[in-house]
Amino acid sequence: MKKSIYAALLSALICPGSGQLWLGKKWLGWGFISVSLLCIMVLMNHIISRAQVIAEQILAGNVANDLSSIYAEVTKVALDSQSAELSQLTWLFIANWTLSIASAFWLGAKQDKQLNTKTTD
Repeated sequence: MKKSIYAALLSALICPGSGQLWLGKKWLGWGFISVSLLCIMVLMNHIISRAQVIAEQILAGNVANDLSSIYAEVTKVALDSQSAELSQLTWLFIANWTLSIASAFWLGAKQDKQLNTKTTD
């Protein structure tokens, strides 16, 4: 399998930046990984804090302990003021992942081309 395809698959399926690490581009790979981890940490922090608020409301009796009431509370999160920021953060995560795949493929193609020129000489 060509390095370009293998590196792109690593970045697509394992983690953004893993293809760059495999190709030896350590700083670039760790950069993609850092951005991904930061986005995931912020998103998870928001999700966990919102779940805690809903759980406290259930325990206080403000929200009924049935699926439809809990679902209604959870769907309100999409309408709050922070949802625009979270949407932008999600798009940053997706863009980072896509750029990581494209970068891994491009760097791998460069290395494939260099290997082909060495073998033909």
